[in-house]
Amino acid sequence: MKNSGLIWWIGAFVLAALAGILTYGLLSSSVPASAAGKENTNTVAVIVADENIPFRRSIREEDLTTRYLPVDSVPTGVAITLDQVVGKMSTVDLFANEPILTQQLVTPDVVTQQVALSVPDGKIVMAVPTQSKLISNRLIRPGDFIDMMATFDVEVQSGGSKSPQPKTVSVLKSLEIHAIILPGTTVEEGPQGVTQQEGGVFRTADEGGQSVLLAIDLQDAMTIRHILDVGGVLDLALRPAGDESMADTEVVDEFYLADRFNIDLNRD
Repeated sequence: MKNSGLIWWIGAFVLAALAGILTYGLLSSSVPASAAGKENTNTVAVIVADENIPFRRSIREEDLTTRYLPVDSVPTGVAITLDQVVGKMSTVDLFANEPILTQQLVTPDVVTQQVALSVPDGKIVMAVPTQSKLISNRLIRPGDFIDMMATFDVEVQSGGSKSPQPKTVSVLKSLEIHAIILPGTTVEEGPQGVTQQEGGVFRTADEGGQSVLLAIDLQDAMTIRHILDVGGVLDLALRPAGDESMADTEVVDEFYLADRFNIDLNRD
């Protein structure tokens, strides 16, 4: 009798222990992943802001953390790896614990239609119309450096009268091409080019709309605007990669050409 009673108590103890373990397992499985901080089959790991991240600031790894969210609450386009976010800029303010959407991110050195995101401090972006063959034949790309030249008429006093004389000047040197605007028909793209996408290259249906976007000082922008307003013609010259030289130039007109090529302007 004593042995049977002992066996009974041992069995009861074992059953109670098993019931406790089972109850604990059931309760643990009911805890949401967001509270437990761990993954389960109903959640997915996403990248969220660990703190408020302001608009137009490069995102660092320390600005981010991982959260497990219920699968059915994860928004479309959410970032799931750090390399999708680190080094990018957001087009909106991001707030702590907010999932980060890849469609809200841009790469700082790639110009998108939100051009203002990539304008350097202290500069403005100006669209400068030019029919440069370097652009229409796609020999210049965003990020290349160019020199800009202009030819325009200047009223010159000669004797008792004034006469317009064309002058060619070097307007600006070593400018980085911020972006390019191409008409819908170009040598490379053809008529369908207006619908294609490329970083820093925009399309326009205006056949005369070919332009370069330049990030320049306001005074330089006003100079270019005036040259265009008086009927001047602009052209571009492509610089070699890494060339930062600033050679002195002279105004080119008929007198310069006469001196350079020994042309006699005083013929009878």
